[in-house]
Amino acid sequence: MLRYRHLLVAFDGSRQSELALQHAVALAQVCHARLALVAVVPPPPPFAWQAPGGVRELHDAQQAEIDKALRAAADGVPDDLSITTRLLDGDPPREILRAAREGDHDLIVMGSRGRGRMTAALLGSVSNRVLHDSPVPVIIVHPPRGDDEPDLAA
Repeated sequence: MLRYRHLLVAFDGSRQSELALQHAVALAQVCHARLALVAVVPPPPPFAWQAPGGVRELHDAQQAEIDKALRAAADGVPDDLSITTRLLDGDPPREILRAAREGDHDLIVMGSRGRGRMTAALLGSVSNRVLHDSPVPVIIVHPPRGDDEPDLAA
């Protein structure tokens, strides 16, 4: 039987990433594994220089929002599980894969879609890139069938 020791959960605050965390928690409890909750703040888009308040303020606000969601998610993990959190900056797939390698993770768990469909269409799917480039198994968690509620974080 396969036994996972250290699971990396890619988290962005979306409903899909919350579902991925639920799956990872259940798996970690069965395997007595540790969890690492990783969130990545992508660089500002090229047109961000037009944003009121400037690019740095926009990036800092996004980072604060994701950090708050990351901490809330970690607080919801049962006390019997070991969990660490990391907030990273950069290209999400690249940083998730780097964190998996550097942290000696043996499984990556992530939602099927993150913050928004437009972002996925423009930048490519994070889950797709991680799935194809990962040196360890990847579980992609999809919402249950018939769950057609729109993602409010999108």
